[in-house]
Amino acid sequence: MSVINNVLKNLESRESNFTPIEIDSIASSPAPARDLKPLLLIAVLLTALAAAAWYYLQDRLFQPASTSLPVVVSLAPEVPSPAMQDAVEPESESAAVVADEMTGNQIIGLQIRESEQDMSMEFALRDRVVAYLKERGENSFGYHLRDVESQIVAPLISDNRWLQELEIVASQTGVDINFLTAADILVETRQDLRDGEPIWSINLRKSAALTESEPEPESEAGAAVTRGDEPAVSVSQPAPATAEVQHPAEAAAAPVEIDIKSTNPNTASINQLEYAVQLINSGRTAKAEALLQGLLGGAQDYTAREHLLALYGRQRQIGRKQRLLRGSMAQYPDAALFKTEYARSLFHSAAYRAVIEFFAKEATIDVTQQALVAASYQRLDEHQDAIKYYRMALAQDANNARNWIGLAISQENTTALEEALNSYRRAARLGGLNGRLQAFVASRSSTLEQVLN
Repeated sequence: MSVINNVLKNLESRESNFTPIEIDSIASSPAPARDLKPLLLIAVLLTALAAAAWYYLQDRLFQPASTSLPVVVSLAPEVPSPAMQDAVEPESESAAVVADEMTGNQIIGLQIRESEQDMSMEFALRDRVVAYLKERGENSFGYHLRDVESQIVAPLISDNRWLQELEIVASQTGVDINFLTAADILVETRQDLRDGEPIWSINLRKSAALTESEPEPESEAGAAVTRGDEPAVSVSQPAPATAEVQHPAEAAAAPVEIDIKSTNPNTASINQLEYAVQLINSGRTAKAEALLQGLLGGAQDYTAREHLLALYGRQRQIGRKQRLLRGSMAQYPDAALFKTEYARSLFHSAAYRAVIEFFAKEATIDVTQQALVAASYQRLDEHQDAIKYYRMALAQDANNARNWIGLAISQENTTALEEALNSYRRAARLGGLNGRLQAFVASRSSTLEQVLN
């Protein structure tokens, strides 16, 4: 035991020297450092793609999701409601004047007045205008009207003793009025208010020297001397006494009687009618109505009544329109226009039976009147008679899409579904319908197709 104990003590007293053994085939080599550049590049690309997708889809993300509704097939046709009256009601043939949407200052009318002494061009404006002389030649003038647009076209000038050319040209800053006058013509411009309406006018007159020295045109006694479109001037001199010989100086001093007569007595009323239409287009209906009322009973009576009817129709002045229609039919008993407009006014008043009875007294009625009778029968739910008159109208004018729609509605109400579908398809092929009628035709056609299939 002592020997063993001594050996153990000897071992404990020795220093421990441990030397590790390295084996190349087993030892693991340290991992190389990773390159992070490709990962960063991929992350940047993914971020850019996500941002682009967000901008592209942001409108869609905030829209409510559309829900699909079950298709309901209805066998009951849609009876024309007041909202669909324009589908079956024939279009008006009266001279309705459509008002343009006006913005800013504009030239809305031109009147040319001419007399023996001068000539004036009056430009009607919406507001006052800044005008100045832009160009001046021997007989040429160019005026610029600033911040204004032109709604008119310059008339063609020919055979006029005052004016040779007239041009209205739009520019970036306004409108240029360019014109060429005859020789020795004085030009004056002015701007004033006439009945509250701004007027910019150009006045042309002969110079005083020319007026004093210009000889009278030679003509026989009582002969009419005319130059182009100017008024006819009748010059008559008293015949000398046969027993008395006049001295040449006395004969030259003999008085001259001048009777100025217009070669076109309707010129003034035609200009007033055109001006009234321009006023309607610019929205000044009160003044236009007064002008048209003043033309009643004159040379433009028929056309003035036509425009007044259109104006009253637009303003929905039913009472005035019916009074004017009754007077117009009394004065023009054979005019189909006034008969049609009178029946249309009855139709708008829901007097459908009165429309039918009114045309029952006529020996023949035109296409528009037949369509009015058909629409009146349709409003009374008498669809067989409506189909009869719609077919009469389409026999004369097969390209009226509204009449095909009216026929289809009555055919649906008589359960002639296949014929109704064909009529709707015919109306769709013809086209010319507004968006609401197109949607109506498409809806009824789709429903009928589902029913028939």
